[in-house]
Amino acid sequence: MSCRTSGFVRSLRTLTVTRLKCRHPSTSQIKTVSKKCLSSRNTLRSSQHVCTCLSSCTLSNSLLNDSFRHYTTSCDNASNEHTLGDAVSFMTTTDPQTALELEPSMHVYKNFISPDEEEQLFNEIEPYMKRLRYEYDHWDGAIQGYRETERKKWTKNNEAILKRVGDLAFPPAVQPLAHVHILDLSKDGHIKPHIDAVRFCGSTIAGLCLLSPCVMRLVHDKDKQRWADILLDRRSLYIMKDAARFNYTHEVLSNENSVFNGHPVPKDRRISVIMRNEPDE
Repeated sequence: MSCRTSGFVRSLRTLTVTRLKCRHPSTSQIKTVSKKCLSSRNTLRSSQHVCTCLSSCTLSNSLLNDSFRHYTTSCDNASNEHTLGDAVSFMTTTDPQTALELEPSMHVYKNFISPDEEEQLFNEIEPYMKRLRYEYDHWDGAIQGYRETERKKWTKNNEAILKRVGDLAFPPAVQPLAHVHILDLSKDGHIKPHIDAVRFCGSTIAGLCLLSPCVMRLVHDKDKQRWADILLDRRSLYIMKDAARFNYTHEVLSNENSVFNGHPVPKDRRISVIMRNEPDE
């Protein structure tokens, strides 16, 4: 039987983050563009550099030292679209330092589950979730328009899916939490910037994305000018660990701000199935 919210959910640390300037990249070259910021009425001019793959990009010293240039990186090789490849998928960053820091610690796997597997998970989750109402008064204001629960026991088929997540996200010596967190965001819901409390979970967060895509934003905890936008497609899996988990706040953008590379990403109702590991001693 499922239970309600766990301690670590209640202990999310909300951080105030100023909305930052967003860029829309070219696909193969550096050029100057004029673009209106998502959160500002001002029109900006900024140069943008595109890397086809974080792990293979080479940046000149002049680019590294130019704080006004914004960098867009993506690694979306066809061979990784339907496999469990360890590659960064659809990430834009403000600067190369952020890109290099997040490349080994923020992974997104497209099409990690099939439509049938998504339906299996939904059919097990929905009977309980539909009895709950969406809430807009989270204890610390970190989440708006949500309902949530935890589940320890799953059907055999869904247990196999979660084992695949665990095998990929956690090394053999790392123990996942027994209860899986289920967060259901309404179409108008969003998650504000926070870092999950270290008292209740360890170095890794792994989440399956059901029903709808969204844009997750990571902002450096000490330097708010450093940030990244992450496109989380429907049926994808994200794994956030180490630097991405401890040094950056994460949030899910509201529908009106859900834009990636200049293209709207309409967010409908979205369910995330989240696994975490035991807190470090």
